[in-house]
Amino acid sequence: MPNTDILLSIVIVSWNSCRQTVECLESLYIDTLKDPLKNRTEVIVIDNNSHDNTVKDIQKKFPEIVLIKNQTNKGYAPACNQGMRIAKGKFTLLLGSDTVIKQNALRLCVEYLESHFDCGAVGCKLFYTDGSHQGNCKKFPTLRNAFFTYLSLDKLNYQYDLKWFDYDKTIEVDQIATTFLMIRSDILKEINYFDERFRIMYNDVDLCRSIWNTGNKIIFLHTAEVFHHGSFSTNRADFKVRKIMYEDIFLYYYSNYKLKAVFLLPVLALRLMLVSIFK
Repeated sequence: MPNTDILLSIVIVSWNSCRQTVECLESLYIDTLKDPLKNRTEVIVIDNNSHDNTVKDIQKKFPEIVLIKNQTNKGYAPACNQGMRIAKGKFTLLLGSDTVIKQNALRLCVEYLESHFDCGAVGCKLFYTDGSHQGNCKKFPTLRNAFFTYLSLDKLNYQYDLKWFDYDKTIEVDQIATTFLMIRSDILKEINYFDERFRIMYNDVDLCRSIWNTGNKIIFLHTAEVFHHGSFSTNRADFKVRKIMYEDIFLYYYSNYKLKAVFLLPVLALRLMLVSIFK
């Protein structure tokens, strides 16, 4: 059962992103110290065997943080589960290590969940560090959407990508990226957290579908805002990590579309080869 003294647990996975992770943690403390979340928030960082100074800097600058040091890179979903399973809060925030919290974002999301009991999870508005808007809401993907995505035919994914979406309104959506997603901890326990078969990719899509299947809403809250550098760790991934990413992609579509998804395999193989060559 969640600890009633802790209202919010923040779970962050880090991997070779020392500067961004420290910046993220600094923004959390600046934000939570200004409002009622003070002393009712815990931060859990799971480091996936970084080879930079991430662990050392966290231990030095944030000794109060719960730090889990993995001896191997377990992948995003398994590492998140390590944090979620020990979280004590009523709500759990999955937060990208390459984010910077803007003023009151945490409080606004907590207040929304506290006052809307049919809402299982809430996300917020994301901005790149140059101030431009970053889309983070989508519909659940079909197999057709997958072909369009991985053949770079993005113009044909108008509905899936929610190109019509008004990010200046609070609205129910299918899925929101776990760059910032605050979820009721009892729902996470009910759905057994992330499906760890999805180690890096599509774990957020699968998680949102699981939340949706419980009958709870997922809400985009336009008043809460966060800066996001954007896929900092995955952009530095080597071929081995990228291969896992594409295996995850295929697994999602195979799990949902069975043998029909086999036709996606050559598209993903070609895409992986091209991305690896021209990264």
